[in-house]
Amino acid sequence: MTEKHLTALCNLHCAHCSHLHKTRFPPEYQPCSMNETTLKQYILQKIDTWKTDDVHFFWQDGKSTSYSLHFLKRIINLQQRFAQGKNIINTLLINGTTLNDDWCEFFKKNDFLICISVDGDSQSCDTFSITMSERTVTNIIETNVRLLQKHNITFNTLTFINNINSQQPLQTYNYLKSLGGRHMLFIPFIKPSEQDGVDTSSLDPAALGTFLKTIFYTWIRLDIGTIHIPIFEHAFASWRGLSVPACVYAACEDSNQLTKTTMQEGMAKQRVEQFKTTLAEECTHCKVQFVCRGGCARERIALSEGGVSQLNYFCESYQAFLVMVPTY
Repeated sequence: MTEKHLTALCNLHCAHCSHLHKTRFPPEYQPCSMNETTLKQYILQKIDTWKTDDVHFFWQDGKSTSYSLHFLKRIINLQQRFAQGKNIINTLLINGTTLNDDWCEFFKKNDFLICISVDGDSQSCDTFSITMSERTVTNIIETNVRLLQKHNITFNTLTFINNINSQQPLQTYNYLKSLGGRHMLFIPFIKPSEQDGVDTSSLDPAALGTFLKTIFYTWIRLDIGTIHIPIFEHAFASWRGLSVPACVYAACEDSNQLTKTTMQEGMAKQRVEQFKTTLAEECTHCKVQFVCRGGCARERIALSEGGVSQLNYFCESYQAFLVMVPTY
């Protein structure tokens, strides 16, 4: 899914952020966003080309300011103008540190689904993320979660699996449950280095499998059907030969499920298809290849036996996790 950023500015300093450099602008820099013409064209084209009656928009806001709120109001006005009788669904990814009642009232009025970025409890979250003023974030996030709950607003969580929280999978899982979210997105943290390979801060290739398996054992016994974890549910679907939206398990043709593409999106999709169809030699002999199909294109940077960067960085973890899925 295409995710649009409201602003490049953010009040956090996260070790896993790929946009961190954008927070250090010169004093004369003034924040800006899409102009009215570009925004109008984007929204109209998305609604017009979406193949189903439910049109999904995904937005990301790194710093919930009055400017951002004004921008979101512009979005809602344009969506209402161009809806064509379709149901518009907006999801907003936030860091959960600067909400207030005005924001929550806007979310509730316009049926926004909120996704909060949180990497675990205080030990893991505050180690990986601090505010630009050097304040820790856990207590702030918990306060804002209570604010969302006060306004009866549905929210999900997005967690980067890093070298800290990967060592405490159940602690991380139970903390996310304690926040009250019932839809958990997990993304393994991988950061390319300036040279070939990955930065040392990236998640260890084997750690992902241990993290997923540990949480999976608890989820399958206690929480399946109550808490939704897409990386698990999509694995089940992929084993059954069903189409899945997650790029980790998706065949290249699955990316064509929902929209006719713009030229830019189409070019990006061609690049993904090239990655998905050009598998490493090891993949052709793998017993779970039909499930993972080589994994997410952005993770396919490890050297294959042929010396080419086309093997999934987390290959051993996906193998360890996926072979256990059909036993449940």
